[in-house]
Amino acid sequence: MKTALLSKPGGRKYNEDYCGYLEQNGYGCYILADGLGGHRGGAYASRVTVEKVLEAFSDGPGISPDHLSSYLEKARDSFLEAQKQDSSLKNMKATVVVVLSNENKIFWGHIGDTRLYLFRANKLSFQTKDHSVPYHLYSLGEITFDQIRFHEDRNRLTRAFDGGDISRFTFAPEAMNLKRGDAILLCTDGFWEYVLEEEMQSDLTRSAEPETWLEMMERRILARAEKRHDNYSALAMYS
Repeated sequence: MKTALLSKPGGRKYNEDYCGYLEQNGYGCYILADGLGGHRGGAYASRVTVEKVLEAFSDGPGISPDHLSSYLEKARDSFLEAQKQDSSLKNMKATVVVVLSNENKIFWGHIGDTRLYLFRANKLSFQTKDHSVPYHLYSLGEITFDQIRFHEDRNRLTRAFDGGDISRFTFAPEAMNLKRGDAILLCTDGFWEYVLEEEMQSDLTRSAEPETWLEMMERRILARAEKRHDNYSALAMYS
């Protein structure tokens, strides 16, 4: 995978997003988290989730559902221990998306409204479904997909990672085949809120490298976002 990442505070004082990746023994782990629960709790939640998942992956790389579950359980254990040691972290949560890969397949899991997009032949082929109130309204046919972006309940989540049962994550039904030329984008709501899916596709067609793709989309965010806009982060991979 050719990989690039971007994480900025936006118009906020602190960045509560965190992302990272590790490639080892023919496998890859790519993860992005958006912390919730006030600056200290949110920043800690996203960082500990990413670091512990990557640490667990490093100890035993793989791509199966059991592998991903074990990585998330390690993050959950660290969550619970931190909350036990520090009461100010008791409300910390994070939205998370994680992708495991080998040379020709990916397996993913997510919770909250941090998204995974898969582009094939420069066209959107798949995306995850948010665990949020607006996405639920969209699934019921009460609002359009584009109305999710600036809905009055945009920040109301139906699920988030809080150190509880990892069964609340949505996992891929099975490993997905990866084709040469596929592109994967992981991004927080502060990113996709300002970049339409059609624009992701358009910028992808003009980007030979993942760094260029992220730079082009970031320019859209900076041109549109309000002064105090949210943190924004993304991780792009080219197969």
